[in-house]
Amino acid sequence: MKKVTIIILSFAILFGYIPNKAGATKLITTFSDVPQSHWAYHDIKFLTEKEVILGFGGKFLPNKTITRLDAAVMMGRAMKLPVLENPVLIPTDMNPSTRGYQEVIYAVNKGMFTLNAKKFQPNEPLTRKEMAKVLAVGFAYEGKNQSSFTDVKKTDPFYKYVDAIAVNNITTGYGDGTFRPDLSVNRLQFSVFLSRIYSKPLKYTVKQDGEILHTVRNAEEAINLAINYPKATVHPVSNTLVTYSEEPGKLEKTGIQNGALIYNGAENTNIFTPEYFKSYLTSDGGTDTLFDTFIILGRSYPGGEFGYHAKNDSNYMDWWWYMNHTFADEGVLNNLNESAKNVNKTANVYISIPYPKMTGDFIGVDGKVYPNNMDERQKLASWYMDQVETLWRLIEFSNLELKGYYWMSETMGHPQDEILVTKISEEIHKKGMSFIYSPHATSSNFDRWKNYGFDGAYLQPNAFRLKLTDTPARLHRAFLNAQIYGSGINIEIDQYGPHQIDAGIENFKQYIEMAHRYNLPGQSLIFYQGIGMVDRMVKYSDQPSYYQAYQLLSSLAYKNQPNVEQ
Repeated sequence: MKKVTIIILSFAILFGYIPNKAGATKLITTFSDVPQSHWAYHDIKFLTEKEVILGFGGKFLPNKTITRLDAAVMMGRAMKLPVLENPVLIPTDMNPSTRGYQEVIYAVNKGMFTLNAKKFQPNEPLTRKEMAKVLAVGFAYEGKNQSSFTDVKKTDPFYKYVDAIAVNNITTGYGDGTFRPDLSVNRLQFSVFLSRIYSKPLKYTVKQDGEILHTVRNAEEAINLAINYPKATVHPVSNTLVTYSEEPGKLEKTGIQNGALIYNGAENTNIFTPEYFKSYLTSDGGTDTLFDTFIILGRSYPGGEFGYHAKNDSNYMDWWWYMNHTFADEGVLNNLNESAKNVNKTANVYISIPYPKMTGDFIGVDGKVYPNNMDERQKLASWYMDQVETLWRLIEFSNLELKGYYWMSETMGHPQDEILVTKISEEIHKKGMSFIYSPHATSSNFDRWKNYGFDGAYLQPNAFRLKLTDTPARLHRAFLNAQIYGSGINIEIDQYGPHQIDAGIENFKQYIEMAHRYNLPGQSLIFYQGIGMVDRMVKYSDQPSYYQAYQLLSSLAYKNQPNVEQ
């Protein structure tokens, strides 16, 4: 009995399971030899969480050569392949008691592997050309006879498979133009290739009025098809590893139904008053709630920029200036609170965290110089949040609730950002608050926003500029990505003057129409309006285009009380 127990325990450790005291098993999802700083960390973590790959006693062994058998087993787990009844091909070196037998039988009969004299050769290394065949056949990728690797001629029997995964952006080969088909593949390489495949949907549908019009493999093809229909939407198709929603993310943890970005840094020239916020809190002077949440952010300080910007040379006193500016008697928060009190509503508030600069020493409030490194960047953010919360407690706003913080940067542009933001998010969550940001359309690593600890991400379509001619495609693309990655959407309009508003309203119509088409109202959204476009809509409501813009915006209003239970 003891011998059997030892064998079972050894097997569990080998494949990544550790029994707990209650007799259940706990899956290891991180490995000591693939730390968070590793370039493929997220690929390995994703496949491990999906139980496609398992480790060896807490290690992944990324450089260990992967065998043909292990590749077949991983494919079987990823694709959730069924037991094949009445197989035509049964390799002579495989039997039902062999580990991975069912996965191998299915893969061989599907044509994913080549046999050698009717043998599967399970313990032989998987080569790159065989890997190309496994992936191309397994996921039905088709080539276009376009790839031109110098060491894989078009007459090569593996060319069509290599071409297929190259055309579908699964591989780019090596920098010298080679593919190196006979090179063995290690565990890390095969895992990354598999992760790349599942990092985006395998199929997309184009729908209208609930009916599927098209099903295609390529997102851009789906978007181009959708543009030809008056009410079409584009949706990701769920697969064996990932289940997709057909709507943008609800983001309940944020407590945001409709959030408005309110700029109040040195860039702002508006004078905040209670009357200023009335048209934000209520819809057209009625009782319906237009915005339940206000995201207070200062883009700039006197002499510089707070974001991920070359002009960001901010120190402690610049951050202190922004806090004083925000909490001043004549500032944004006091006037928002008075306005909310006047209309008998309670508003949620998020306050932005400026981006801690990447270069140059930090000068503290005491005048001391602190070196610029990861710890000091985090200390600055922690100090700032402590001061914000102290001021909030001292003032005791009657009709405002501090929900959390907004990350000022719109992208994860620096390698340090991921670790920094993860640490800041952990600190925010310990306080019982939430953390959000709004990445732009081409933001780095937007797909990983949940891994960084954000409770909500609101994707910017970046489709509102008047010079753009591809607004519908940009909007479809943003709403598609919001479904894929579970994010919200940032509805955008610029601060158009009288000479621009007639053109700007046409762009805004497309935003609002698309928001309704994709059922965004009632989910969770935020609204970019330049410095104060909503105020301008109301102030110049005697002009038709401004009035129409506010009516379009009001179509997103709702009748519930602004506080959303978490």
